[in-house]
Amino acid sequence: MPARKPCQIANADRLAHSEWTGRVRLGVFVKILIISDIHANLAALKALPEKDFDQIWCIGDLVDYGPRPHEVVEWVQREATITIRGNHDHAAGFSVDPQCSPPYRRLAAETLRYTHAACTGEDLQFLRSFPIQVQTKVDATRFYLVHAVPTDPLFGYCPENAERWDSEVEAAGADVLVVGHTHTPFIRHVGNTIVVNPGSLGQPKTGRPRACYAIWEDGRLALKEYDYPIEDTIQQIHAMPISPRDQEALIAVLKTGSLPAATLAPATASGS
Repeated sequence: MPARKPCQIANADRLAHSEWTGRVRLGVFVKILIISDIHANLAALKALPEKDFDQIWCIGDLVDYGPRPHEVVEWVQREATITIRGNHDHAAGFSVDPQCSPPYRRLAAETLRYTHAACTGEDLQFLRSFPIQVQTKVDATRFYLVHAVPTDPLFGYCPENAERWDSEVEAAGADVLVVGHTHTPFIRHVGNTIVVNPGSLGQPKTGRPRACYAIWEDGRLALKEYDYPIEDTIQQIHAMPISPRDQEALIAVLKTGSLPAATLAPATASGS
């Protein structure tokens, strides 16, 4: 079945601001794909199995770590209805530190240089234009979209079982709080709020080399994952102008969700 025509967002130009509040007028449309943390993995993005949907919401981190930042930015610009700014989008767009955890700092710095070389000026402007949070409604359901957490939109690290979610859902004031950043998928009920993290499409940290995403359909949330041609991404990483050690570290994360033991350093609780 062909994809349904994406619906429009009222005053969509306002999404260039750091925060936008509006309503997504879906009418009878009910299916939304929620993706996050693509990290320039075009092979995973192109293999998305969903063909019949109304909107795509991207919760940030289009770039860094992966081999195809320009192509991913183009895809998201063409296909996504709402895109949130992640810490790596922010770093690439504004040439600042993405504030990664210690084990990932070297890879983040090396691949940020590659991202700048591979992306056009228009790509970087597009990354700068993303809002850091969006509040919207799907029919009567209030959604709050943010890459990390409402009180620290770009950098706050909050795993599934953290007590911090109590205060974060209070700050959001929504029925559904949609986040990314940790690369681990979960759905959690916190009071009257559902917190959903779709996991990472391009660099999942589940221990399985399968791309992750979520779906909102008919008032229900579901987590999904799928196989993609990972060897294509591995081949492209080998062609990146970074050291063989860094290439192998990126490949290890793709395959296992973790860095090789030799790469690890004492870490703090922070995002990648």
